Amino acid sequence: MRSEKVLRRGFTLIELLVVVAIIGVLTALLVSAMSNTQLPAKTGVAKAELAQMESAIGDYRANLGFYPPDNPNDATINPLYYELLGTTNNGLTYVTLDASAQISNVGGDINLKFNRQGFANSSTKAHSSDEHGAPTSFLNRLTSHQVGQLPNSQPPIKILVCSIEWPDANGAPIPGTVLNPWRYNLSHPINNPGSYDLWVDLAIGNKIYRVSNWSKQPQIVP
Repeated sequence: MRSEKVLRRGFTLIELLVVVAIIGVLTALLVSAMSNTQLPAKTGVAKAELAQMESAIGDYRANLGFYPPDNPNDATINPLYYELLGTTNNGLTYVTLDASAQISNVGGDINLKFNRQGFANSSTKAHSSDEHGAPTSFLNRLTSHQVGQLPNSQPPIKILVCSIEWPDANGAPIPGTVLNPWRYNLSHPINNPGSYDLWVDLAIGNKIYRVSNWSKQPQIVP
């Protein structure tokens, strides 16, 4: 009886390339499917927070007669946190009404970070009126995920951020962090002339989606 030999051979280069291509296609499909699942949930959170901020800005304008000042040099680093929460000041140091943050102008911190000399929604006393009246808090019930701390600032300088963080520090709006700040442009609004532009970008999958106050639907950023 003749024994049979079983011949064994390895994969050819073409076969390996085909396998790698199939894996690549499957990975792309998986990432796309995950992105489609995450998109409505994450944009829904951003829209809710956008509405919260729009309401606060509207109340601010109704009370003070003008919109909160912006940072003309950088829409990303804006003073909305201090303006919408309201502050008291002694001429040098500004403290939010809820005592959650303070910023001193002794070393020019306000001007350095926000390109301003002080805040409009502020008073030397919390419960008495001066030039603009007593300061008022227009933004309540913030979660810890909606407040960001700028790196390398002592005491901590805070800004308003979206609770949907940037995936990682690479290419993040604020380098070295995963903070995803709300951008605010009052000085030269492109999309809402005579008013203000307010928006945040969400990195979902391999695309950037912009949630803003000029479009009901998230826009894909080129």
